Amino acid sequence: MRCLKKLNVDYSEVYDVCVTGLRTPELATEFKRVRDDMLTFFAEYNCLAKDHQLFSLTAKERGNDSQLVIANITKENLINLYSEMTKVGKPGRDYYDSLRGLAPLGICPFCGIGQVSTLDHFLPKAYYPEFSILPINLIPACADCNKNKGAQKIEEHTQTLHPYFEGNIIETVQWMFAEVNESTPVTVRYFVQPPSFWSDGLKQRIDNYASNYILGRFEIQAAPELVELSGHLNQLGIKKI
Repeated sequence: MRCLKKLNVDYSEVYDVCVTGLRTPELATEFKRVRDDMLTFFAEYNCLAKDHQLFSLTAKERGNDSQLVIANITKENLINLYSEMTKVGKPGRDYYDSLRGLAPLGICPFCGIGQVSTLDHFLPKAYYPEFSILPINLIPACADCNKNKGAQKIEEHTQTLHPYFEGNIIETVQWMFAEVNESTPVTVRYFVQPPSFWSDGLKQRIDNYASNYILGRFEIQAAPELVELSGHLNQLGIKKI
């Protein structure tokens, strides 16, 4: 996974601009009324994410779009606020485009293979709609990674790596390895082996990340390459790469 720099923007500005794009004046007024509470939610997310404790946030009911999240604002209202943000010509669209542009060379930071074509909600809006437009909850991603991740509640044992909040150690210390199986055809098995001195929490996030995003996909990508290289590998007696 590639670590990303956060979008350099005031989250209150993003909120205010997105609210101005709402078509219903009464709803916009309601969003303005709860502005301070929403910014408190955003600040809480930032603090918890720094400590990798986002799993401590309470998930909302999936499918109950009429559930009130804050005051008279429903899940549906919050999810639609993000939908308005994605529309071309809407005030919030510039933030959407800027967030997608955070990935170097447009490569998905999760898999390192696909081209960024969407934004992934690290905390799914189906369960955590109050963070639907929060920039640090929106990760540029390819369609495959976004789709394969799905919408799940975040638990301590299921939380994965967060591109905005992980240290550079995950990019500078090797923790993933591959083993070539000299079968017919040649296959490869990728596996995770973090350094023993890493914290249990980081090891768990690494395992979850690898399982969710890359292990199976890397093996599929490697198969055709290894078929072409199998003769050379066998001559060299290479079983691990």
